[in-house]
Order: sequence, then C-alpha cells, then structure tokens
Amino acid sequence: MLEQKFLIWLAAGVFCIVFLVLLVRHFLRKRYSYRARPILTKREYKFYLLLRREASRRKMIVCPKVGLKDLLEVDSRKQYMKYFRQIAQKHVDFVLCDEDLHVLFVLELDDSSHDTKTAKKRDTFKNRAFRAAGIPLKRIRNFDEESVRRLFRDF
Repeated sequence: MLEQKFLIWLAAGVFCIVFLVLLVRHFLRKRYSYRARPILTKREYKFYLLLRREASRRKMIVCPKVGLKDLLEVDSRKQYMKYFRQIAQKHVDFVLCDEDLHVLFVLELDDSSHDTKTAKKRDTFKNRAFRAAGIPLKRIRNFDEESVRRLFRDF
C-alpha cells in the first residue's frame, strides 16, 4: 500500500515537472506577429499582367516592388546617411529591365492616394532622385492595353 502511494506521488510529481517545463517553454518561445500577404494589390496585379505581356514581347523583365536603395546609390561621402535615409524605406511599383537585369525604366502606378500633400511631396522626391540618377521614371494612373503599350514606346 505504501509503495502504491509512493508511485502515485511520483507519477504526479513527474507530471507536474513536465507540465511546468512545457509551460515555461511556451512562454519563453519568441512569438512573431506576422502573416503572409500578397506582394501586389488587386489593381497592381491587373496592371502587372498587362505590363508583363508587353515586356515579354520585348524580352524585358518586370520586377515588382523594388526598394529605392536597390536602385539608387548615394554619391556623397560626407552626407551619406542623410541621403540614404531618404531612400531606405521607399520603393517603386515596377522596374523594367533588360535580360541582363540592367534597369531600363521605372514605373509608378498612381491612384487617388497620390493626391494628398504628403504623397505629392514623396512623388516629387522620387521624380527628382531618378532624374538625378539618369533613370527614366514613368507614371500611369489609368491603364488599359493601349496605355501600357505606350509606356514602351521608346524601347
């Protein structure tokens, strides 16, 4: 009888230890509050399909959502961080490249969100930055097959 009680207490003790270890592991595990999302909005994806079709006819590659820091380089050593901060968190909607991934031009798909004062300021910055780098930046608001075809007029 004494041996049976001992085994019950021992089993209960082991159960409690295992439970506490699992509980501690659960709370110590890093939790990240992320979930997957599509790269493009529905509107951007519709535009992308037209863009891809036209680009493939010219053997070009479409790269969506590219960071400015991946396209532009700061050429001022003295004020590197000042200029880098201005491009570090911004992106463009689409970049058109040749088969060797040399940038041919950049595209921004504008909508009504670009009508705000803040957005206009951001757009002006992008326009000037790409002009300074010698990379053509084109903007389009409303699109259909013909307007997308016109974007490639120079290529």
